[in-house]
Amino acid sequence: MTDNQSPSRRKTLTCIGLAALLLLGVGLYLANLSPGTNPGIEIKQQSFSFLKKIRTQKKNEVITYFNEIQQRAHSVKNDKLMLDFFRALLQGNHSPELEYEIDKHYVTEYGNFYDILFVDAKGLVFHSIRKENDYQKNLFAAEMTKTKLAKALRKPGDTQFVEFQYYPPSDEPAAFFTVSVNKGAAHLGWFVLQFATNSVNTILTLRRDLGRSGEVYLINQESLMLTDSRFMEDSTILHQKVDTQAVKDALQRNSGESIITDYRGQRVFSSYEKFMLAGVSWIIIAEIDEDEVITEHYKNNKKYFQNEFIRRLSQKEHQPYRAGRNNLRNKRVDMNEFAKTDKGKQLITQGVATCTAVAICYPGKFGYLAHISPTDEIYQNTLFTKILLGNQYHNFMSGLIGKIKFFEIYPHEINKLKIIITAPHTTSFAKAVDAALAHNIELANIKFLFDPQAMSADVTINDDGSSLNVQWTEKERIFVESSASTPDLGTLLKEIIGYTT
Repeated sequence: MTDNQSPSRRKTLTCIGLAALLLLGVGLYLANLSPGTNPGIEIKQQSFSFLKKIRTQKKNEVITYFNEIQQRAHSVKNDKLMLDFFRALLQGNHSPELEYEIDKHYVTEYGNFYDILFVDAKGLVFHSIRKENDYQKNLFAAEMTKTKLAKALRKPGDTQFVEFQYYPPSDEPAAFFTVSVNKGAAHLGWFVLQFATNSVNTILTLRRDLGRSGEVYLINQESLMLTDSRFMEDSTILHQKVDTQAVKDALQRNSGESIITDYRGQRVFSSYEKFMLAGVSWIIIAEIDEDEVITEHYKNNKKYFQNEFIRRLSQKEHQPYRAGRNNLRNKRVDMNEFAKTDKGKQLITQGVATCTAVAICYPGKFGYLAHISPTDEIYQNTLFTKILLGNQYHNFMSGLIGKIKFFEIYPHEINKLKIIITAPHTTSFAKAVDAALAHNIELANIKFLFDPQAMSADVTINDDGSSLNVQWTEKERIFVESSASTPDLGTLLKEIIGYTT
């Protein structure tokens, strides 16, 4: 039938077909890119908008909780039972029955406070709920006089808020609400309600919707953290100094957003604001790693970026590279094997052709090298393949990363791991990257060493995992490539979308 069509009709149908294909291609492209004419700018705008929303929400939660606890603290001056307890104890009535009644009243009415100190006008703590080391001590004597609490009690005022400071009797940070106790014109002393960091810390460390690296934290006027970092094993409260550009900008401009280097040395999107509570200035900061933001953009537009990665890596020019001589002995890794570096021994695997070499390194500490065959999950992971291959089917890469995460590193060290995938083909590339991402390894920590002209590759890692070299064998030449000369996938993605720092 086509042979009987006129040339003009055939030409018209051809044009329509080409137009349809063009529209289909454009549609697929747009479907794989986030909205907006400039994805780089769009990513930044969306990230800052998200962080500002989270920052505002958390700040409001802190203010609401603080106002509630402050109101409860101030209510003690109108609490007849507490005033009666204070006067009775001040007069020397320390009977077990009275102390039991005080404890019971504390639990039902003031349980959100860590402790309540009963302090006389001379500074003596004549009663407390917990009876820690400040019990029967004078706050205006010896080392106690240096505390913010002692200094605040010397100032005039019926009620005061004393900002967080390390408090020796409790051996932890504490803030205080002080309420003056009077009888007519006579000043009898103070109720001092001790406020621990736990509740505020809990508000800030609930990280729902904050992904793998997002966190919100408080900073005091000395630029010290008032809440715990999600990246530190030990508590950071009043221990971690945060002298970043975000803190400096917050002190000068009150609020804003910028991409900065955070207290860990990581590049992050940062949204910050200075606010006042009871006369005290705090800074709240919401941040998320730039690497995570870039990785999430890849996940949402995977097919497009996979093709672009391959295209760009195929076009790279191999520079001549001469590996420096070393005295390391070789430790060989064969197909379907993996090994860890040893001091004085470099790992080497040879003849990577249809297989894939995967290195997982913590530069300066260790490296693992695996030689993975085409029966692995990074090639095919369908149910049919698993049934067909039976015992020959395995999952080397994911299993190895899991082993390293469990035995070799702390959870917060995951961003120290570097994944280097090496192959003269692209068959395993996409699924190998997916396997790394599934373990929360960001795109910036993944490299793909690729030579479509090569027949095979030999891969070598030095003994501390800090250097990887590939010897490519092509038809007419052999050359060595260093992983240091290949950009990571996060950097490549930034180039593709025009993301500028």
